[in-house]
Amino acid sequence: MMPPHPLTLFKRKQTNNTSPTSVNANLITTDHNHIENKQQQTNMHSNRISSIQKKRYIWICITIATLFALRLLKVQNLKIEQTTIAQDIVSNENDESSTNNDHQVVVIVDAPPIQPRVKFIPYPHKTLGSGASVQCQWETRHNIPINDTSTTLLDFTQQSAYTEGVCIPPTLNNTIHIFSSAEAIQCLSSEIQQRDIRVILSGDSYMKQLYIGLADILLSKHISDDKQMRDSKQRKKMLSTAQYWMKKRHESNATFPFVQYQCEDECYGKNSLDVCSQCISSFSGNTNRSNDVWVVGVGVHTYARAKRQVEIAVQNIQQFLNTEQEHNRTIYVSPPQYFHREDYPTQSINMERLYRGLLPHVAPENAAHPFLDVFELTQSCTMENCTYDGGHRSRYVNRWKAQLLLNMLCEVR
Repeated sequence: MMPPHPLTLFKRKQTNNTSPTSVNANLITTDHNHIENKQQQTNMHSNRISSIQKKRYIWICITIATLFALRLLKVQNLKIEQTTIAQDIVSNENDESSTNNDHQVVVIVDAPPIQPRVKFIPYPHKTLGSGASVQCQWETRHNIPINDTSTTLLDFTQQSAYTEGVCIPPTLNNTIHIFSSAEAIQCLSSEIQQRDIRVILSGDSYMKQLYIGLADILLSKHISDDKQMRDSKQRKKMLSTAQYWMKKRHESNATFPFVQYQCEDECYGKNSLDVCSQCISSFSGNTNRSNDVWVVGVGVHTYARAKRQVEIAVQNIQQFLNTEQEHNRTIYVSPPQYFHREDYPTQSINMERLYRGLLPHVAPENAAHPFLDVFELTQSCTMENCTYDGGHRSRYVNRWKAQLLLNMLCEVR
């Protein structure tokens, strides 16, 4: 075989080799393309992240809007507008100018009323018990954990109750509810409950203090900075202040309950209890107003009027309860426990006899006679700040009495 010509080898080498300038140009082009690809990938990644962030933001906005809408639905009764298009409906006078054969019919339908969280319990209300079944020990709970979700929502009234003192019978440990001011208002409000509710307290000086305790809860403040009532003059002034603010709130706010103190002289106990029943009927009418709640407490003056004969005093109160039973309207409140006083050596013993003598005639033994027992809780209140005269209790004790009254009248769903 003939070897290739040298010129042919030279030409072949010259053809296969690339100049340095061409190589550098190709490298620059390749690097440029690589950078552009990287930038495109970076832009695509940034766009993807931006898209995800936008979606997250949109979902957060939707969630907040949904929660806000649900909140509004719980607060107010909404009107549901159902719009339908009806074909070939004859137009009325207001629709004569319409050029369309399709007429829009708007039907306004009342939404079903939202059920309140707290429900009013009509007569004979809820029975809490009496006598030994409601014996209790006073306690305070000063160290309420801030991070406890069950306590962070407590309002001023509830936190005050825990720090001042509560007396919950073991039999009612899972039943008693400490009402906030808003819950108490909701329970006794005619507008919220969609029924006519009036709460009227009456009776002796202990009932005046109970009314002030209930006013403290409903007004969500301690009237006159929680000043104690150490005599009848201060008590009368405090009662007048409570009545003024309760009436003013009711007149200016339709949802605020009707809670008054009436028949003060007639139901004090110095007159016949028939006079008390007549005054109640005069205020409520002789008709069966089952939503008028009268909370009446008499004892010590009825006992004195009976010439300190316990049996006669018990009979007079029992007769009063029988009369009120016909109208389904009265809760009887027991007298408190009296500490022994030198100027009334037998009053403590005889008032306890009166209390014990009434137990067979009131709830739960007689469900037709609703009964609020405050004797046991006052007997167990032996701290220095419980009472200043052996009979009348401090403001926080009367607020606790009012909490028990609310537990008879109200139920938390």
